Amino acid sequence: MDGTIYLGKNLFDGALECFKYLKDKNIDYVFFTNNSSHDLEFYHQKMTNFGIQCDLKKNFYSSTEVTIDHLLNLGVKDIYVIGNKCLKDKLEKHFHLIKEFIPNQKIDAVIAGFSTELTYKELQDGCLYLQTNDCLFIATNGDWRCPIEDGLYIPDCGGMCEWIYRCTGKKATVMGKPNEEIIYYLAKQFNVSLDEVLVVGDRLYTDIQVAINAKVDSLAVLSGESSLEDINNYPEKPTYILDSIKQLPELLEK
Repeated sequence: MDGTIYLGKNLFDGALECFKYLKDKNIDYVFFTNNSSHDLEFYHQKMTNFGIQCDLKKNFYSSTEVTIDHLLNLGVKDIYVIGNKCLKDKLEKHFHLIKEFIPNQKIDAVIAGFSTELTYKELQDGCLYLQTNDCLFIATNGDWRCPIEDGLYIPDCGGMCEWIYRCTGKKATVMGKPNEEIIYYLAKQFNVSLDEVLVVGDRLYTDIQVAINAKVDSLAVLSGESSLEDINNYPEKPTYILDSIKQLPELLEK
């Protein structure tokens, strides 16, 4: 969403008309975010405030839901979480959260998510658990940075995980984009084949790469993080390139 449909509090020109077109043509759409620091209700309210028609249960999915599904399938119970209160609250509905490092405490997984409430103690305790337990290390997403207004960025989950890796030698398994299982899950939910899926995004190593991994079409927009030069230098190319989402209806008409 961020960098593709809006940037911070500013909706991109033509975005509202684009989603009206999709609605009129009965083309389904899903807003998928790697950002685990907010719940889906936050994004539903944000899109509604922009005037975009959307349904909370149908049109939104995030790396948090992917992570929960994955952990439940593995039978995980005891976890330590490095992340915002929002992520912890969501996970606590399904798992037992260990609050701090306790010597000889056994856990099943350390979970890391994008956090604007990050403390050094959280990083410290997460690293200690990874060094003293044969446990999973799961990241909701691997984004290095998060775009904000005025062309600036703030650190994201991928940067946190790199710090943890340098300390523990353990790399995180990433649940969000570019994990292709997301595309397979959503295609099944909407009962569409993979050749009916188009992934639209601004970030090459997450948005576009998830499409490449799933072998579906992709559209890179130049309204966010990636420039034309970035795309030219990227080893794999998106199916389409446009300046912004405003041009999507024209592309679909073709």
